[in-house]
Amino acid sequence: MYFNNFLLIFIFVFGLLTIHGRLVIPSASSKVLDKLGISNFDLETDENDSGQETESNSESRESDDETDLKSILLKYDTDDGNSCLLDLIKDEILWWTYPNGSLKEVNLKYSKNLYLDMSHGNLGEDVDLLQQTELQFRFLGFRKVEIFSAAFNQLSSVPYDTLGTIRKSLKYLSLRGNAFSDILPDAEEKQTMAWATFPKLPRLIELDISNCSIEYISKETFQNITNLRRLFMSNNKIMAINGDTFDYIQKVQYLDLSFTNVLSYNYQWTKTTLEMIVNLVYGLKVHQNTFKLLPELVYLDLSHSKMTRNSAVAFTHLGNKLRYLSLCYTAFPMVSSAIFKNTALEGLDLSGNPFISYNIIDDAFDGIADTLQYLYFERSNLKNIAWSRPLAKLRVLGLAGNNINALSPTTFEPLESLQLLDLSSNHVGNWYRSVFSRNSALRFLNLRSNNINVLTSEMLKDFETLSYLSLGENNFICSCLLRDIIEVAAGNNKDAECSYNLFNRYELNESYSNLTHNLWLERYVPQLTESYHNLLNYKRVNQKFKLRFFSQLNYKSLLTKCPAEQPYQLNEFLNDTTLKFQLLDYDAQHYWCFNETDQVLLVDQLNCQSRTLIILETELHSVTTIVIAVVASIAGISMLALIIYLKRWHIHYYYSSLKSAALLSSASKENPPLLTPLQDPNVVYDIFISYCQNDRSWVLEELLPNVEETGDISICLHERDFQIGVTILDNIISCMDRSHSLMLIISSKFLLSHWCQFEMYLAQHRIFEVSKEHLILVFLEDIPRSKRPKTLQYLMDVKTYIKWPAGKGDKQPKLEERKLFWKRLRKSLEAIGIHSTEWRL
Repeated sequence: MYFNNFLLIFIFVFGLLTIHGRLVIPSASSKVLDKLGISNFDLETDENDSGQETESNSESRESDDETDLKSILLKYDTDDGNSCLLDLIKDEILWWTYPNGSLKEVNLKYSKNLYLDMSHGNLGEDVDLLQQTELQFRFLGFRKVEIFSAAFNQLSSVPYDTLGTIRKSLKYLSLRGNAFSDILPDAEEKQTMAWATFPKLPRLIELDISNCSIEYISKETFQNITNLRRLFMSNNKIMAINGDTFDYIQKVQYLDLSFTNVLSYNYQWTKTTLEMIVNLVYGLKVHQNTFKLLPELVYLDLSHSKMTRNSAVAFTHLGNKLRYLSLCYTAFPMVSSAIFKNTALEGLDLSGNPFISYNIIDDAFDGIADTLQYLYFERSNLKNIAWSRPLAKLRVLGLAGNNINALSPTTFEPLESLQLLDLSSNHVGNWYRSVFSRNSALRFLNLRSNNINVLTSEMLKDFETLSYLSLGENNFICSCLLRDIIEVAAGNNKDAECSYNLFNRYELNESYSNLTHNLWLERYVPQLTESYHNLLNYKRVNQKFKLRFFSQLNYKSLLTKCPAEQPYQLNEFLNDTTLKFQLLDYDAQHYWCFNETDQVLLVDQLNCQSRTLIILETELHSVTTIVIAVVASIAGISMLALIIYLKRWHIHYYYSSLKSAALLSSASKENPPLLTPLQDPNVVYDIFISYCQNDRSWVLEELLPNVEETGDISICLHERDFQIGVTILDNIISCMDRSHSLMLIISSKFLLSHWCQFEMYLAQHRIFEVSKEHLILVFLEDIPRSKRPKTLQYLMDVKTYIKWPAGKGDKQPKLEERKLFWKRLRKSLEAIGIHSTEWRL
């Protein structure tokens, strides 16, 4: 902000009056210049001012004035040298020309006789260029030209006549580096557009008018080149882009407006106005409808072009074919879902925009969550990246130079496809919980120039899947573990040419190169090449090795130059897992550590021959593991013994049940039933009654009088018919085996009796093993389903049961209800072959 205020004051004063290269400034403004450090300028005051300098004094001070002005402008030059996303493919798209404007004639797509290079000819007029062109035609013997360059001459306007001679064949045209804004400095604005008069060029598809000092542009500029596909207009001084500027060239797919409206020392204004000064301070003004006229736009580069805040509205009209957008270093004010909602962005660069970090709407990236794969958001004062959660398809994320200071397990969890992450030059410290456990595709991690001082086990686990890691310029505490990391990387060291297949290839367009490939080649291969040679030197000094970390990590030296990449598996623990990363930035001077006396040491100077600390920690780890296992075993055994003691009766009961079931099963197999129950001479009782002591009164007062005493039906009761001197278990099994049918008198008290539950279990066993299916269930009360044992529920599912009618309070059920109950019970008994000569109702 202070710089903007300074620049506004300076340019306002500087642009008040300019005559023949000399500044004419009112005397009242001289004090302002003095405060800004701008002194020794030529000052011409009004005629009434008495302190007029002589011409000779002015001339003697001109050289000093120029030097001071140059130093100030260079100090505040906004070209910081930072590269942006689309810089990686610009040279690929401009395949036919070098950055200096001369043509590349080596491309096989066009034969040599289709090129005509007239660049750097020091030609100032169209007629001179035409004359030289005609000479070339006569000398080469052809006139058909498809690629033409008149770059870096001294042309003040488009060479209309020269282009007219090749207008029918021309496809590619470079006019880069000509001073088009210098013409007609005193003319009206309409006349200043005379530089932009093109002849009709029906086949022209690519035009480069970069670095031409263009200040104004209108739709008439392009009215004769309507078939244009790619337009390069970088490094100009355009103040505003109107809504109809691209009306005639709506087929444009690539538009380069980078480095527009950038202050530089060597620029000369043709006609300084207050509007120009204000625009230069506040930035390029883009009309809100500008991009409505570019529906075919695929690439838009506005990098290093400071824009006014209101210009952000224009980006809400970007078309659905836009795939790559560079807004780095543009002072862009905010990001919301409306900016990208209609696009299909795959690559986006928002670097160098600190205002955006405070103005990111929560759903800003929702509209491009399914398409965005490359995102650079560097040097923008970011503190957190919660806004990135929707970007599940993102593969490359650049966050260098921000204020990120802590990583949590949820920070990058949604970014499932992330392959390259640059967190260099932040404030990231150590982490003690795995941060990248969900990022199984991550292969490149840059943590250079952060606040990491130790490498934790969770950090090593996160490094497991990596192919490339940068850790230089961190304030490590000296430990042999850090040196081991370098030795691991040295063992995995590969030449840079082995690294081109780091990512899956992704073609941009049929004629454009791979963005990821270029990213790797231009940004990281130079670093990797230097690191490769540094690690080779490290290996020469340090002999071959084979180490293990805490008996868990096994490191193997890779002997082949370009080994085949093995599939990675992220294990829960690092048992016998080989780390395969190599250091991308190794330089002994950048890998240092602090020892106990705060003395800086180079990591490769650490004495780790004995590795006593590692051995001690290994033994301590083993002892700790054994102690924990012993303590856990003792605690488990004690708990098991307590449970057995508390449940001893239940265990005895289940043991007896299993034993009895085994005995019954064995007996039934040895003596298979040849007779029906009624014919079997061993059957003594018609019904075996199972009940609990609390229901004894009902059995004696209701059941026996209405069943046994009314006829010739015999009932087995344990209190009456069990043999004296025989165990209860044997009596139960014997009586059941000698009974034609079983009857369970079920109540809530019945379910609490262990012996009653055992008898119910044996009843189920008779159905399965002994094939005695005669079972009658009598419920004296309702039993909720939640309180029914599994055995009872099974018996209720396979057998019909009857329920004793409930009385009100302590009263007996009504006579009619009781008669109905005994009638149903009689039919149940008759159904299984038990008949009575007389029934009492």
